[in-house]
Amino acid sequence: MTRYHVTISGHNRDMMLDLVRKYKINIFGNSVEKTTEEGYDVDGLVEDKDINTLEKEGYKVRINHDIDEVGKKRQQEIGKQNRYAKTFETEADRSTSETDGTYLNIDEVESALKQATSPPTNAFTELIPLPNRTWEERQTNAIKMGKGSESNRTGVYFIGGVHAREWGSPDILINFIEKVSQAYQTNTGLNFGEKSFSATQIQDIINKLDIFIFPQVNPDGRYYSMTSDVAWRKNRRPESSGQSNCIGVDINRNYNFLWNYPDYFSPKAGVQSSTDPCDYQVYIGPEAASEPETKNVIWMMDHYKNISFFIDVHSYGEDILYNWGDAHDQTKNSDMNFQNSEYNRTRGDETRGNDTYKEYMPKDDESKEIALANSMASAIQAVHGRKYTVEEGFSLYPTSGTSDDYAFSRHIVKPNDKKILSFVIEWGEKKDKSILQFHPPYPKMKKIIEEVTAGLIQFCIDIL
Repeated sequence: MTRYHVTISGHNRDMMLDLVRKYKINIFGNSVEKTTEEGYDVDGLVEDKDINTLEKEGYKVRINHDIDEVGKKRQQEIGKQNRYAKTFETEADRSTSETDGTYLNIDEVESALKQATSPPTNAFTELIPLPNRTWEERQTNAIKMGKGSESNRTGVYFIGGVHAREWGSPDILINFIEKVSQAYQTNTGLNFGEKSFSATQIQDIINKLDIFIFPQVNPDGRYYSMTSDVAWRKNRRPESSGQSNCIGVDINRNYNFLWNYPDYFSPKAGVQSSTDPCDYQVYIGPEAASEPETKNVIWMMDHYKNISFFIDVHSYGEDILYNWGDAHDQTKNSDMNFQNSEYNRTRGDETRGNDTYKEYMPKDDESKEIALANSMASAIQAVHGRKYTVEEGFSLYPTSGTSDDYAFSRHIVKPNDKKILSFVIEWGEKKDKSILQFHPPYPKMKKIIEEVTAGLIQFCIDIL
């Protein structure tokens, strides 16, 4: 069985939705591109038999590469030992993720967090052991960066490593921790390509913000992707159906936001989720927030009440997404919202014309999210010239149970909860079809690490 990364072209929207509704193709959701007034391209993972079926039905399928063949090459670019197990002579030596030329392995990510919260940096950092061990009994950790205990401090929360095959997200967040920590200690600025931050700006974000970072949400899945199936996306929840291939839950379909999507969406919607435990990519789990990884992400929001901003770092694309992902957003009809049962089983039905469901968002919130996202995109572009697109999370395929929509919805469901403006960064080499963009060759990844780190620092400055 050969698996391919392909680009699929279709003549119209309904044809593209059938890829999910009818043919159950594993779509790379943020790869959707409009090619003509009616036509689209989208990337996905298929086998030989899928190509034959799709071509017979009128789709154009372009093979980009053999996923497993390319993946084996990338697996050679993973750290073989724990580079954080040694003692570094200087603070500059800590940034091994940038200098050694390979992706951090799962042990290195956790070791990097422990090192970042050891003397002397523990004067402004704190290790946060998460309460729920993974299915394979791994302990995960987060970190708090910030110096001060004022009651009015703003909290910002970054997570990464949710989807197993997106190897670079933990590297980005560890790089952020190391670069900011080093600059804060030495009272110096930071430079990433053509983008610069002053020493004063770095001092301010540590002295005035609480920055919470959970860099490796899904170590079980990440390890499996790095050592076995390079395209693996889910966690490693054990199978319960008696079928050995029915393993794992998509953590980013497991949050309590329109989680049981058949109750909320029209069958016509083409939602990128599945209730099938054997679905390779997007099984939503047996219940909302069933997974230890999901519970850990939520625990941080519950425990640290000052969190007001949230960014989930993903790949691939060159995009910064703001709410919502279940439908286009709108700012005029507050009754048209995810809690209103009158719209159940109609969401995603684009044939309803003016009655087509769109998710309500207050204008002030939408404007603020767009402004913050645009500022991040500008910072990213300043580094090496790569231009990220700012857009709402919804594209051709609606999503349910995602982290960013859940985070923003919390204060709507429970008005006493703090409002959390939420974003997704989709990093990558979107136009290079010769690679599996979820984990590009590490020389390319190093540039992405610089870019996204600069974007995250800019975000922190903007919310001061």
